[in-house]
Amino acid sequence: MGEHTIAVLGRFDAGKTTFIKAVQDAASTATRPRATEEAPTLGIAQYDVALPDGQLLTFLDTPGFDGYQAGGEPAKETEEILQMLEDHLATNGSRPVSHVLVFLNANDMATTEFKPRAQRAFERLFPNAQVTCISTRWDRIEDDDGPPTTAEEARSREENLYETGKTNGSLLEYVLVGRQNRGGDVRRFRSGLPDEAYSSPQDIMHELFPGSRSDTTLEERLAAVIKERDELAAQNALLLQEKRASAAAGDAAPGPQDVRTPRTRRQRLLDTIDKFSSHVLEMVAELDREALDVEDECKTKRAEVEAASSVIKAAEDRLGETKEGVKAAEDECTLLKGELEALVALEQSLTAQLDRLDTTAAQRSVGVLPSAKQRIALKLKQTQTSRKDTEGWVLTAVECYEKGCQEVEQGRAEIAKWKRIEQGKETTLNEWLTPESARLSEERESFRTLKETFSANLDIMRQGLQDSWEGKLGENIVFLEHLGGYDIDPEMIARLGDWASAIEAFYESQVTLALSQEMTKFHSAVLQQLKAQEDTARREWKHGVEDIFGQGSNKPPLPPALKDLPPPPPPLTGHSDTVYSVEFSWDGTKIVSGSEDSTVKVWDALTGEPQAVFVDYSGAPVLSVAFSPDGKDIVSGSLGTITVWDVLGARIKTVLKGHTGGIFSVGFSADGSQIVSGSQDRTVRIWDASTGEVQRILGGHLGNVRSVIFSEDGSRIISGSEDRSVRVWDALTGDVRAVLEGHTSSVNSIASSRDGLQIVSGSSDKTARVWDVLTGKLLKVLRANSCIWSVTFSQDGSRVCSGSVDRTLRVWDASTGEVQRVLKGHSDTVLAVAFSRDGRRIASGSRDKTVRVWDTTPA
Repeated sequence: MGEHTIAVLGRFDAGKTTFIKAVQDAASTATRPRATEEAPTLGIAQYDVALPDGQLLTFLDTPGFDGYQAGGEPAKETEEILQMLEDHLATNGSRPVSHVLVFLNANDMATTEFKPRAQRAFERLFPNAQVTCISTRWDRIEDDDGPPTTAEEARSREENLYETGKTNGSLLEYVLVGRQNRGGDVRRFRSGLPDEAYSSPQDIMHELFPGSRSDTTLEERLAAVIKERDELAAQNALLLQEKRASAAAGDAAPGPQDVRTPRTRRQRLLDTIDKFSSHVLEMVAELDREALDVEDECKTKRAEVEAASSVIKAAEDRLGETKEGVKAAEDECTLLKGELEALVALEQSLTAQLDRLDTTAAQRSVGVLPSAKQRIALKLKQTQTSRKDTEGWVLTAVECYEKGCQEVEQGRAEIAKWKRIEQGKETTLNEWLTPESARLSEERESFRTLKETFSANLDIMRQGLQDSWEGKLGENIVFLEHLGGYDIDPEMIARLGDWASAIEAFYESQVTLALSQEMTKFHSAVLQQLKAQEDTARREWKHGVEDIFGQGSNKPPLPPALKDLPPPPPPLTGHSDTVYSVEFSWDGTKIVSGSEDSTVKVWDALTGEPQAVFVDYSGAPVLSVAFSPDGKDIVSGSLGTITVWDVLGARIKTVLKGHTGGIFSVGFSADGSQIVSGSQDRTVRIWDASTGEVQRILGGHLGNVRSVIFSEDGSRIISGSEDRSVRVWDALTGDVRAVLEGHTSSVNSIASSRDGLQIVSGSSDKTARVWDVLTGKLLKVLRANSCIWSVTFSQDGSRVCSGSVDRTLRVWDASTGEVQRVLKGHSDTVLAVAFSRDGRRIASGSRDKTVRVWDTTPA
């Protein structure tokens, strides 16, 4: 008897409880009036349902995930609800959750943000659970009074809702995208009105727990009945035979009897032939079914690839139109700014003319002609009006340009998403399905040939065992082919009765030999098939584990690396003042920069084209920037405030306040759940990235904190300060683990190797120092020609890059301390450097107002 624990999640108005009660009613044959309005679940509600086949289902209903709370009480966060569920399971000693049902309202599948903490709680609670999406309340759609919804209409509406709901970090996006490779595809059901477009709750339960009803066809059920009848008949015949044998022997002993009937060698051989024949037939039939299934999958995947290609083409067309609009807005900005400059210059000239006229009139006794003064004053007034109008037009044009840049970024993100989808489906088709289809087709033909040969030989063996030497056994092919070159003596034919016993015993040994050879041949073929299947599965596993886990399980998979990168783009010249900070996105496709001009800019790392602009309207310079691991957010630090920007939404998500000085350094933890910052107020602060709340304040530095980073595993925080020290902190407790001393001037920058075992610090004392984090030991001193403002570590820990006052970047061998390359091109101090994750590119920012991208190896 199966027992299952089912967690029920979703919006409060998605019909969760109604669904559970419908299953409960169907199982108990009870009927109750249908509720017109479902009361919201406020805690964890448990429903036990016993199915007719003996399976026990325990439903755990949860409060809604949509921020609604009855009675005006504060709404529970998703992580709070999951914690309630975890406490309930622990308190009641419940079985691990085997299934998760995610309920979605048919009119709106969007939910509140499913934050990283909630995602971790989900994985902790349901590591092996099967996740299923159920869209309900189709009987309450807006046009319910109209004609019944057809299956096609329902499916189209549902697919559209699924697609629009997978955005902005929703639960739906996490379930369908974030967990794609953890347990297979997520199944989907529609539940509501009892017609062809919908499934009843009990039907869905039957699908999820197939033991609760039979899904066999009529032919299969008939075959099963016939088989059962034949088996019963055989058992009855066997029992009757044993009874007769027992009666003949006079064995009438009371009590339980051993019903086993001894079999002769001939009987054993006949049974083995029958079983082997059935095995061969079953194997061939299974290969036929599997080959047809894979062919169907190939067709489906080809159609999905073609559909994704069509979506990409449409998105690229829209992107082209948007780019044209952005170019037009940029041209308009340039034109209007030129006109504005001309008007400002004219206004200054006319003002100067009026001032001269007034001065001349004061110095002379002769007055200025009133008409001249009036004319200039009128022209000045007109110019000032035109200037104000033009300023308004410039502002409008700039807003259009910025909005267009955001739309371009969104378009690129959409195209990138669909290209990943297309690539995934194409990879599945080309690397697994197509070869698998070819392999199965080849195996099917091979086993069909074997089956035909085996069937013929087995029939001959079977017939021979049923014949006698006096009958047709002497004409049996198996008998004749296994004489080993000996001839049949005519006397054996003349005296059939005398030789029958010996010949028939000899034939049984022939059948044993021939049958063993046929079975060996068959199982060798099966072994080859399994070996080929194992090789295919191993290649697929290796490809998957490298793609998914090789880059770190808490990050999205990297895009396929370009074998040959195009040349680096020309200098990126969009900033109008000093560039203080640069960083690559985790996938290496974007660069973010922060500037004295109060802007954060996002660039295409390959082409150098601007993709987004974020303006700090307080007018404060942006001193530091960083991407979140998933690339959806950017954090920036300025004078006293930290801003988290939604990249795709082109909006401010959170403003973190608490520092009392400029924020020189910001960064995300590797899982994106925390932000760390270092400030002029000499503190390091740790923030909750989703709520913006301060989690810990680390005090101890005696000077401004110039740089701060998380270790890769999130257990440590490393900071560098103008007090000449590097500090290693316990991220959980805030305790200082080590103070690394040796620099003789301000520590301006800190970077870490990917494994977190080594860090490099750059200082105004013209050195960069490589340290062992665990021991605090100084490993290497890298000596430059001038003050080092920024350092970065390649992910493999083999190279360090520094940016200096002498306007150069230096690439060092981290183990030997030797300079591998000196990169020249900036015309002023290099304040920021960053390696791309694959180590093939470096980005730099400078006082010369530019961002540059460099190849790390000579051309």
